[in-house]
Amino acid sequence: MWLGVIALIASSSESLALNCRQINDFIGGYLRMHYEADVFDDELSQRTLDNFIKTLDPGKLYFLESDVEGLRDSYGTRLDDLARASSCSALNAVLGSYANRFTKRQPTIRKWIDAAHDFSIDESLEIDRKKREFATDETVMEERWRRRIKYQLLNLKQTLGEIGEAREKLHKRYDLGEKYLSELDSMEIASIFLNAFSTALDPHSSYYSPDALEDFRIATSLSLEGIGAVLRSEYGMTKVQKLMPGGPAEKSGLLKVNDKIITVTQADGESVDVIDMKLRDVVKHIRGQRGTEVLLTVVREEMDKTVRKEIPIVRDKIVIKDGEAKAYTYPVQVHEDPNNPRQYLIGVIRLPSFYIDFSGRKNGETDYKSCSADVRRLIEKLKDEEIDAVVMDIRNNSGGSLDEAVAIAGLFFDRGPVVQVENTGGGKQVLADTDSATYYDGPLMVLINRNSASSSEIFSGAIQDYGRGIIVGDSHTFGKGTVQNVREVRNGELGAIKVTISQFFRPGGSSTQLRGVLSDIVLPDIVDEYKVGEKFYDYALPWKKIEEASFARFNLVDNWLEPLRAASESRVQADPDFHKIMEDINEFRAKEATRTLVSLKEEEKEDEEEHPDSPLLAEESLETGEDEDVNGDDALVTENDLGEETEAVIEEEEVVADEDAKPSLEKDSHLRETLAVIADYLQVLQKKELAEVSYPELEDINIAMGVKDASALAEEGETSSSQ
Repeated sequence: MWLGVIALIASSSESLALNCRQINDFIGGYLRMHYEADVFDDELSQRTLDNFIKTLDPGKLYFLESDVEGLRDSYGTRLDDLARASSCSALNAVLGSYANRFTKRQPTIRKWIDAAHDFSIDESLEIDRKKREFATDETVMEERWRRRIKYQLLNLKQTLGEIGEAREKLHKRYDLGEKYLSELDSMEIASIFLNAFSTALDPHSSYYSPDALEDFRIATSLSLEGIGAVLRSEYGMTKVQKLMPGGPAEKSGLLKVNDKIITVTQADGESVDVIDMKLRDVVKHIRGQRGTEVLLTVVREEMDKTVRKEIPIVRDKIVIKDGEAKAYTYPVQVHEDPNNPRQYLIGVIRLPSFYIDFSGRKNGETDYKSCSADVRRLIEKLKDEEIDAVVMDIRNNSGGSLDEAVAIAGLFFDRGPVVQVENTGGGKQVLADTDSATYYDGPLMVLINRNSASSSEIFSGAIQDYGRGIIVGDSHTFGKGTVQNVREVRNGELGAIKVTISQFFRPGGSSTQLRGVLSDIVLPDIVDEYKVGEKFYDYALPWKKIEEASFARFNLVDNWLEPLRAASESRVQADPDFHKIMEDINEFRAKEATRTLVSLKEEEKEDEEEHPDSPLLAEESLETGEDEDVNGDDALVTENDLGEETEAVIEEEEVVADEDAKPSLEKDSHLRETLAVIADYLQVLQKKELAEVSYPELEDINIAMGVKDASALAEEGETSSSQ
C-alpha cells in the first residue's frame, strides 16, 4: 500500500512533490527564522519523532508499545543526522511500521463490525486519548478495538434504527479509510512530517500544503471565487449542506440542500467523477475563476424517488459576511428613580477575527477589506445613534492580523505603543498607533473569554494597560503571546512555512504567553473549567517580561473596580442563568474522574460527539480553525480536527440563517451582565449611587441588584431562561 509513496518521497522529480532533500531545506528554513530554536538537535529529534507517531496514530489504535519503543531506540536521536544527509530512512521506517500494523488491524475491525454485541452490558469506553497508553500486547489491542467498534455501532444504531444498516455504514467508513490511506501522495506525507517537526518547535509553527494555504488565504481575506456552498462528506458522497445567502448557487435556484454531487464538469468539457473522492479534492474541482461556469451533476430525492439533475453555475466572488464585524445597540435602564428610570443606550461591536485582505493591500487597492476600517465605520454609526458606551465583544476571536490589532486599539486613544515585539535574535521593536485622532473616547468595555487569543490579547492587553477600558468575562484569555510569519515557497506551489518569529509584550512589558489577559471582572463560565489555552499545549514557549514602554495611562478603571465587582457579583448570584452555569461547573468538577468515559449500555447511552482517533481514518479533515497573529502581510490558521463525518468549507466556515440577527440577551447571559456592568460604570463615572438594572428588551426578566441571592434562588427552584 505504502511502498510506492515512500519511494516517491525519496526520489521524486515531480515539480509539485517534496523529496527528502527538499524536506531538509524546509527544516533549515524553520531554524533560520524561528524565534527560539536554531539547531536540529537530539531533543528536537525526539520531539519530532513523537509528534510523527502521534499524528499517524493519535488514538493509539495501531502501534504497540514495543513498536514505539523500537522506533525511539532506532531513530529518537537520529532524525537530525538523517535530515542533514537528506535520508528518508527514518520516515520510511515509521511509515512502514504503521502500514504493517494498519493492515493487520483490518481483519480485527471487520470482525467486530459483524460481531453480535451485547448492548445491555454495563461497560464503558475511555474517549480521552491522553489517558490511553500504547497497548502492551495484541490482547489489549483487541479489547480496545472491540469497545471502539461497539461504541461506533451504538451511535449509528441510535441514528439509523437498524443494526444491519449501522454495520453497512461502518464497513463503508473503514473502506474509505483504507482507500484514502492508499491514495496518500508524497506531498501529503511530507506535510505530515513537516508538521511533526514544526510543532516540535512550538505549538503554532506549522507547514501549509498548497491546499491548506488556499484555505488560509480565504479565511484571512473573507472572500474567494466559487459557487457559494458548504459541502459535507458522508460515506463517500459529497453532500450540499448549506447555500450562502446571495451566493451564485442560491441565486441560481437550481442547487438544493441535501443534493449529492456525483460529477463535476468544467467549461472545457472535462468531467470528473467525484464519488468516493476526498472532500478537499472535490472542493478544488468546484472552486474556480470568477465568471467561469461549472456543471454539477447531482442526485436528489424527490417524491420518494431518486432523480438526476445537471446544474450549471457561474462562479463569482464570494464575500464571507459571517466573519465581518457587526454592531448592535441595547437599551439598559437604571432605576435610581423607580417612577422615572434612566435609560442608557449601549453599542456592542462584535469582532469575530482580525481579518484583512492582504492581497488587496499588497496590490495597492484603496478599498481593500480590513476589520479596522469596518470597526471605525461602525463606531461612527454608533456615535450617530448617540450611544452612551461601547462594548467590544471579542469572545472566540482567535486572532488574525497583528497590524489590525494595533489599528483597532488606536481607535480608542491617540498616538501610543500598542505592542512590543521581540524578534529572532533578540531585536526589539514597538508597534504603535500613529494616528493622532481618537475615534471613540467614551466609556469602553471589552468582553473576552478563554478562546480570545493572539491579536485579541494584544488589543485587550493594551486597553487594560492604558487603563482605557474594563475587561470582563472568563478568568483570562487564551495565553498565546507569539507571532507567526507565513513564507510561501515557489509562489505557493510547494505550500508555505508558518513559523514563530517573535514574542509580543504588552505596553506595560508583560507577555500574554501562557497567562493571557486577566479579566477585571470575572463572570462564571463552564469554559473556564476546560483545558483550553496555551498552557495546555506541548512545547509552549515560556512566559517572559521586558521593560515597560513609554505611554500615558488614562486611569479610568482601577478607582471604580471594587463597587463594580460587588454589584456584578450580587447580580450573578441572583441570575437564574448564572445559577445554572454554576450548577454545571460544580457537576463538571464532581465528575472529573469519569467524565471522559462513555457508556456502551444502550438504555443509558447519551448523544455523544464522536471523537475520531485518526485523521487518516476520518471521512475528511479540512483545516479551518483558529486565526493567529502575523507580522507583516500574513495571518495564520491552524488545523482543526472536524470529525469522522466533516464539513468542507468551500465558501465559509459556517453559514447562519440570519447573519444580521441581533444577539439575544435572553440567551446570552454574559453579554447581558456585561451591559449591566457598563451601566454601573456609567453611574459611577457620573458619581451616582448604583441603582437596580433592567433590560427593556426583556420584559419578563428584571435582574435587580440584591433582589435574590443564590440560596433563595435554589429554594424557589428557578431555572435558567436560556436553557
